Amino acid sequence: MSVADRDRMETGGDTCRAGYHAQIKAENRARIIRAARDLFLARGYDKTSLAQIAREARVSTGTLFKRYPSKAALFAAVTSEQWQLDVQYAAPPPPGDPRYGLDHIGRDYACLVSRPGTAALCRLIITELPQMPELADIVGTGFAIDRGPFFDRLRDYLDTEAQAGTLDFRSADGQPQPASAVAEQFLGMICGQLLWPQLVRADFVPPDPTDTTIVDEAVALMLTRYRTGS
Repeated sequence: MSVADRDRMETGGDTCRAGYHAQIKAENRARIIRAARDLFLARGYDKTSLAQIAREARVSTGTLFKRYPSKAALFAAVTSEQWQLDVQYAAPPPPGDPRYGLDHIGRDYACLVSRPGTAALCRLIITELPQMPELADIVGTGFAIDRGPFFDRLRDYLDTEAQAGTLDFRSADGQPQPASAVAEQFLGMICGQLLWPQLVRADFVPPDPTDTTIVDEAVALMLTRYRTGS
């Protein structure tokens, strides 16, 4: 065997080992997140320990602490995972067509607030926040609980539309409004019909997330109110 052949074999072996270890890490992380979410929802944040999560996830406490040194860090990972967008939807829409852009972001948001576990996670945060003030550093308070990454995403998109001259954020008395205030209005119209009723009514059945009526109405109201020339 030549030196070149031996080097190729060793390099291939290193690649395989690296791929194997990466797979194990990914599998461990998925089990940890799943176990943590299930235990947080079943037992509450305060009554769930990292040791219990490690046992449920079938990983050592050392493995768990190496990745998540505190319960707060792990809870942050759980909430981030719940709000995670699919890769194909992660890129923000380009400016120039606010109907398309608002529809794009609104449908993504409607799907995620309707995702199994979102309402239960928000309910847990609301219930335990007064006793566990460190949760506020993880998820924020008030509207931030039900917005996930969408508030920043939408605010930044609205800013680009305003800069492009397609939207003009004026209040009813003609005063300029920040994009953040308009973002709250848009997400609130969707969340108020899809998520918050689940938190206060045990008998509430959320609409099918594939039904676009709620998002369509929210987009139409936004364009009527803020599109330039309307």
